[in-house]
Amino acid sequence: MQVPVCCFGEILIDFLQDPQQNEVFRRFAGGAPANVAVAVAKLGGHSKFIGMVGQDIFGEFLTAQLKHYGVDCSAVRQTSLAKTALAFVALDEQGDRSFSFYRPPAADLLYLPEDCPPDLWQEPGILHLCSNSLTENAIAVTSFALVAMAKAHGWLVSVDANLRHNLWSTGAANRMLVTQLLQQADVIKLSLDELQYLAADLDPELWLQQLLQSQEPASTNQRWVVVTAGAAEVRSSSAAGDFNVPVSPVKVVDTTAAGDAFVGALLYQLSALLEAGHSWSEVTTDTGLQQQIVRKAIVAGSLTCQQFGAFSALPTLSRLFAK
Repeated sequence: MQVPVCCFGEILIDFLQDPQQNEVFRRFAGGAPANVAVAVAKLGGHSKFIGMVGQDIFGEFLTAQLKHYGVDCSAVRQTSLAKTALAFVALDEQGDRSFSFYRPPAADLLYLPEDCPPDLWQEPGILHLCSNSLTENAIAVTSFALVAMAKAHGWLVSVDANLRHNLWSTGAANRMLVTQLLQQADVIKLSLDELQYLAADLDPELWLQQLLQSQEPASTNQRWVVVTAGAAEVRSSSAAGDFNVPVSPVKVVDTTAAGDAFVGALLYQLSALLEAGHSWSEVTTDTGLQQQIVRKAIVAGSLTCQQFGAFSALPTLSRLFAK
């Protein structure tokens, strides 16, 4: 069995605007970490979801959907103290999204470190999360606690910045807190817009180099940063140096889970390499290996944005490697 990819954070209902009937919104399972967990599972990997849902019809629907796609839900908890989060997603003519979140309060924000089963850490793994689990103090504490537990057990940590400014009480993501999380990660995915935002008054190139050279993890040569830019090329930065991979144009229907498909395909391939005996150090110093991983991740994102929805749009292994 492959090294598990364990995804922590928000899981919610996406009500997506029907492109043919603007007044109609269709229900889909969503939430970035949940999308990544399903992406890994659909590719044939071993994925687990760590999170909280409400004791309501939406929570039951989400758990059933995760299980349907083969995601291990042994670390999923239910609560009666808050409802499952909702997001209404409007699409423009290019398939790009605008969000209206009904969060907080929401069940996913109530997950505590003690809710996580202790035996989760008994085997090697990859912990994945994003900045949406930093938007409230309690869930931020849980996020950093889980990262600390993962690092203590020798796991890799993956972070997708995935900034959603309207989830923060100030209307803008906390740069310092997000950067603190990124500095704990081994694998980092940013969009170009996120890179520019987080760099603030610094030159983005300088900020990126500082991130690569920061003192966590302990070895400064062990971090891999991937920067996407929509339909433009993807940039990779690591101890192996920098390179860019072009993105082939496709007809975009819905970009909802494209970034999550990219991350899921990247982590699926990384999990397979680790299971096959490759070291993390080998991955971060082998440009050819990184290029192979990024190319397939791009294909996964491209396939996903050509379909409507999230879980259902994520590609299977046969579709991914047919390209």
